[in-house]
Amino acid sequence: MVRKKRKTWIIYPEYFDKNIFRSQGRRVPSELAVSSPKIEEIGDILDSWNIPNRLEENEHHPATWYKRNGRIFIPKQRGSKHKVLKKIAKELKEKRT
Repeated sequence: MVRKKRKTWIIYPEYFDKNIFRSQGRRVPSELAVSSPKIEEIGDILDSWNIPNRLEENEHHPATWYKRNGRIFIPKQRGSKHKVLKKIAKELKEKRT
């Protein structure tokens, strides 16, 4: 089976949630994580950076299929996804304090 390369990245709010473990979906260090992040907050950050994004509110992270926290699609950026996630996490942390 040939797999197509995606031209987008998917970002879930669970990536930034300090209340869950990495094995449950968190992708950033706990020092950068916030409690119960919302996709609207992440979307606002991406909008302020002029990164086009598409919010899907009724979707779920594969590890937490029973929670419908949503997800965000963004076009692939320069650098790694991990670096972009860390930048988003820093911005979320700053907005919350």
